[in-house]
Amino acid sequence: MRLLASITTLGLISISAVFASLAHYTEYKSFPEALSECAEYFERLVYCSLINLGAWDIEKHSERSYVLQGFFKPAAGDSCYQNRTQNCVKDISHTCKDHAERAYEAFQCYYRQYGNLVNDEQYVPLELNELYTLVAAGFAIQNLPRCVLVEYSKGNILDEPNFPRTLLTGSVRGGYYSRQRGINIENMYVQFGVPELVTAETRQCCDAALKEVCDGSDATKLHRIFKKCLKDIIPTLKLVEVVAGMIVNKC
Repeated sequence: MRLLASITTLGLISISAVFASLAHYTEYKSFPEALSECAEYFERLVYCSLINLGAWDIEKHSERSYVLQGFFKPAAGDSCYQNRTQNCVKDISHTCKDHAERAYEAFQCYYRQYGNLVNDEQYVPLELNELYTLVAAGFAIQNLPRCVLVEYSKGNILDEPNFPRTLLTGSVRGGYYSRQRGINIENMYVQFGVPELVTAETRQCCDAALKEVCDGSDATKLHRIFKKCLKDIIPTLKLVEVVAGMIVNKC
């Protein structure tokens, strides 16, 4: 009898527990509510995409405007898109809770204020560690001896006899120079984000330097352009010095 009473009590408790949990199985929700709950995943998808495209600086936790703008095309006749976009980005810089939300809001600023999203493939810049690898590969391909690397680590680079070929190797592999089309200023700009690169003065300087050695090798042409027009604009020499120092100190 006691056993039957115990079983009955246990059964009632179990049934009560089941009914108590039924509320979790009966749910009503609107589509906007579902979207709101899933918004975090979409924000992280955009965040991942910006990192994948090199349009998000993971160290500074901010968008690289000079990269991101390449994926949007302003409307014809719109002369205010840059100011609108910059103001939009400034307004959200202190309101976002995390990096994914910040990246998503920055993307939204470009999507709403800068122009239409384009489907064309764009050059993806290298991260700093990838630039180091690119430079080191150039050293290896040119089979530079230790004594040359020691000089590079001291900053004695620009007029060193092996540098033109080393510069060409890294530039071709990095997408900054083509043997068919010559120097690619646009890719350099996307890589380093220096506005001076895309000015008329810099382009004119590059054209003039090229004419001075029009019959020279690709290494000679690129070195002349770099020496006369780019050495003080992009951090190539510093990258070479740093990587050479790493290799020398490691040996």
